Amino acid sequence: MDAPPPASSRTGRGRAYGAHLAACLDLPQPRSHVSRTLRRGLLALSELRTDRPSRELSASLGYDDAYSVAVHLRPMRREMWRNGRFLADAALEAGTVFIVDMRQDPRVLVRDPWHSMHVYLPISSLSACAEENGMPAFAGLADHGPAGLDDPVMRQLADAASAAFAHPHRASGLLLDAILDAVCIHMIGRHGVARRAMQGRPHGLAPWQERRAKELMEANLDLSLSDLARECGLSVAHFGRAFKRSTGMAPHQWQLSRRISRAQAMLAGSALTIAEIALACGFSSQSHFATAFRESIGIAPGRWRRSTMTGQPGPG
Repeated sequence: MDAPPPASSRTGRGRAYGAHLAACLDLPQPRSHVSRTLRRGLLALSELRTDRPSRELSASLGYDDAYSVAVHLRPMRREMWRNGRFLADAALEAGTVFIVDMRQDPRVLVRDPWHSMHVYLPISSLSACAEENGMPAFAGLADHGPAGLDDPVMRQLADAASAAFAHPHRASGLLLDAILDAVCIHMIGRHGVARRAMQGRPHGLAPWQERRAKELMEANLDLSLSDLARECGLSVAHFGRAFKRSTGMAPHQWQLSRRISRAQAMLAGSALTIAEIALACGFSSQSHFATAFRESIGIAPGRWRRSTMTGQPGPG
């Protein structure tokens, strides 16, 4: 088996529908339908099919706060990766349904002719749909693993969408909009995880939540706790507790440790002054930086810098 591909940089933001989805999978231009509403935002359907699969690992779609629900309408064999790691190689029956988290850099290698219906569901749209219909606050869709699941309702909705694409008429757009609405309601009701249920669990962060929080803090060492909690779909209080359970450190402690680590790299590898390094690493002043550095490392930053250069601690 080939080595797993590298995970995406997360700097791009993909859209798992229409031409972009087909291009990343190296498939012909698909039939697609996009529904945009003021309240729910964007939802999309794409029907992908070809008798000549590429048999190459798909390109990265980029990071996106969304799910793609795929209903395979014919048997196929495919390999699947997530975050650069190989998950499974399986022969799938027609009608198998997959819930794909677009925050986890999913990629596939398909070895057979392909016919599937893909529904693009941004998390913001699912949350708005849940609120609009008086459902519990939406936190995410359950992970059913790489084997997929049996969902007769999604199979019927996918067949209906395929028929609407095959026989377009004046009302087809309205029908496809209604199918997208039905998919939203069904996915939240059948496979959704309520936010209050997640908050009641005595566990840490889900792997994607921990990874996302750390990525955000690495990119911006001044990010607020409320921003981090919102990105993970949790309350501020629950996020703080869950982060500590997962990492052994409170979020502010983890941020401080990353600031100190970055400062050490800059002290050892640059000619910047200590004041410049303090500001570059998110400290409010040189004295704030010196105090935090001394508490963490045990000596002042200037003395630590001299020790790395000479091998011996300098005075003061």
